[in-house]
Amino acid sequence: MKIGIFTDVYEPSINGVTTSIKTYRKSLEKIGHQVYIFAPSTTGALPETNVFRLPAIDELSPKDFPIAIPYIPSLAKTVKNLGIEIIHIQLPFTVGFIGHRIAKKLHIAEVHTYHTLLTEYSHYVPSELLQPLVQYGLKKLSKNFCNSMDINIAPSTSMMELLRSFGVKKPIVVNPTGIDISRFHHLNEAEKSKLFAEYKIPAHKKILLFGGRIAREKNLTVLCECYKEIRNTFPDTHLIFAGGGFATDESELKAKIKELGLTEFTTVTGFLKAEEIARFFGAADLFTFPSVTETQGIVLSEAMAGRTPVVAMNVFGPRDIVKNSEDGYLCDSQKEFQEKILYLLSHEKERVEMAAAAIKNCQRFSIEATTDHLVEIYKEAIGISKKKKRNNIFRDFGNLFIK
Repeated sequence: MKIGIFTDVYEPSINGVTTSIKTYRKSLEKIGHQVYIFAPSTTGALPETNVFRLPAIDELSPKDFPIAIPYIPSLAKTVKNLGIEIIHIQLPFTVGFIGHRIAKKLHIAEVHTYHTLLTEYSHYVPSELLQPLVQYGLKKLSKNFCNSMDINIAPSTSMMELLRSFGVKKPIVVNPTGIDISRFHHLNEAEKSKLFAEYKIPAHKKILLFGGRIAREKNLTVLCECYKEIRNTFPDTHLIFAGGGFATDESELKAKIKELGLTEFTTVTGFLKAEEIARFFGAADLFTFPSVTETQGIVLSEAMAGRTPVVAMNVFGPRDIVKNSEDGYLCDSQKEFQEKILYLLSHEKERVEMAAAAIKNCQRFSIEATTDHLVEIYKEAIGISKKKKRNNIFRDFGNLFIK
């Protein structure tokens, strides 16, 4: 199968969408499919086989989110010459709309993965008065874009239910991004010591870890506030934020850490390569995830693959990943979030048991299983598209007689 992936974000940006694309591309190519990626050109992007960079405005766009020029007439010819059989759109922005137009023009099947809860990004709008209007617009955009697809992919059951509440009528299939479990392992003491020395992290501390993008919507100030209280009971701990984000978001986080008097007991690593974050997943005692906007939370399954139990908020994606009270805890409030972290820090036997359950339960998110499901989704979408094309032919033929 020849697959065209249209995405508004890709390398060198590091985020969940990029991780999903790279993981699936490698897995699909491994079993014989051809994958072509269409993404905006951006500073620092290296030439890559079968990756087509589209003209984009890099300088005026947000960091890690170049805005592609929305009209590229010659691209449809490129897609046709490649023989692409299905277009997989990752985000409903400029590149996504380009892919959608090409799919309609060439009668190619199209699917869309709803990676991101767009309405939760309205806080980036400077005016609070405009935020509700922006939320309404993003909800309508999500609904209309999903209803233009052959099939939509939701990374979690909760996200599928949310899309239905938006008014999405087209088919929605749940398929989370799988992980390459072989990339992760629990670090031994020598490996931990080496990692901590590299990042000047105090040795022999209980490690609380957040791994992923540093952003306001991740609710990281809540984690900081909880950690300040946790240190009153467990001073022999260290909190690590493994990842980077917009400069403003990183600055806000560091300012909060300083305000709470936690600078000495906290490490913010900045952007890390995937293999480096994997080391942290295998070195932590607990993975602490306060975000309330996650459509999936790939990092949760990655932490579990590193034999690290999870404490997360009881929302969207985490509900599909964490088995509450078995491999981690799902929390309904900041108070409960703090209490569960304290409980696992003070009950080593239960923490170790959860760690063993985590590595066992994350197997269901293996990339092999989720790729097989993705291929079936592609086949179904191609079938829907072909049926739609036949119906259009019969309709057009009928119209000759009606007119």
